[in-house]
Amino acid sequence: MIVTCPNCRARYAVDPQKIGPAGRTVQCARCVHRWFEKVDGVAPIPEVLIRPTALGASLPAVIPPKRPFPWRPLVAAAVLLVVLIGAALYVFRGRIAAMISYEARASATTEVAAAPASRPPPPPATKPLRPQIEIDLASSMVDVVAGRYVVRGELVNNGTAAGSTSLLRVTFKRNEDVLGERSIPMIAGPLPPGGRASFSQPLDDPPQGTTEIVPIVE
Repeated sequence: MIVTCPNCRARYAVDPQKIGPAGRTVQCARCVHRWFEKVDGVAPIPEVLIRPTALGASLPAVIPPKRPFPWRPLVAAAVLLVVLIGAALYVFRGRIAAMISYEARASATTEVAAAPASRPPPPPATKPLRPQIEIDLASSMVDVVAGRYVVRGELVNNGTAAGSTSLLRVTFKRNEDVLGERSIPMIAGPLPPGGRASFSQPLDDPPQGTTEIVPIVE
């Protein structure tokens, strides 16, 4: 039979012959609580103490009771804490808002003070005024007139100021080989920026084997 302690609910397996039909006072080995236990059909015997003495004894605890975890007190305490925090925030809401506003203004002031003063942009760089007289090769050519080479073309001023030329330099080439150079005085100008002027210059006795003539002005 199973005997259950009415105090701690510990359960024990007990031979009903040891209890007897008249019942017996027994004691819980767990909480030392005593109570009167009755079983019908067995002759009464003197009062004994039911206590298991060793592992494997005849009176083991069958199902030890488990104490439930105290969830309710913890939940109640958490709810109370949340209510107290909310009440404190509500009561001191004015001070909290003032502190947050003060810290925000102080942070903004610090950032403005730490920011370096902006420097004005540098003035745009102005290009120096200078002439740039060149030969417009697309409008220039080399002709052969009466057995003489004649360089004809146009001068153009691609600069930003008026200018003049004083020298025509001609390079005689055969493929990539330079056969010779010749400098010829040539006065043209002054030409305004974007201005043009035509020229024609004969070339006597070019080097033998010349296949290309490259003119430039200075």
